[in-house]
Amino acid sequence: MTTPENQLAELARTFPSMDRCPAIMQRLPPFDANMLDGWAASGGPSHGERVTAQFLLAVWDPDQEWKSGRFNLMEALRVWDERHREAFLKWASSPWWP
Repeated sequence: MTTPENQLAELARTFPSMDRCPAIMQRLPPFDANMLDGWAASGGPSHGERVTAQFLLAVWDPDQEWKSGRFNLMEALRVWDERHREAFLKWASSPWWP
């Protein structure tokens, strides 16, 4: 069964930098926004990993004030490599929200 959590987890896995994120790679629960936010705000992830997490959190709930900060598209496009931009553009070509 496709749930919003499963959808977001699948989207997250299209971004290579999420390979290091326990909130995404543990797969149980499929997606936990608070866990991802805590990881992104912890100071451990790289700048690109944090920006990617901010994007995923913005898809999950764009109105929430996340500890890791607000997503900035121009910053993301500046720091993301080609694979990350491709993952974003695939989502942006047919955007969806849970």
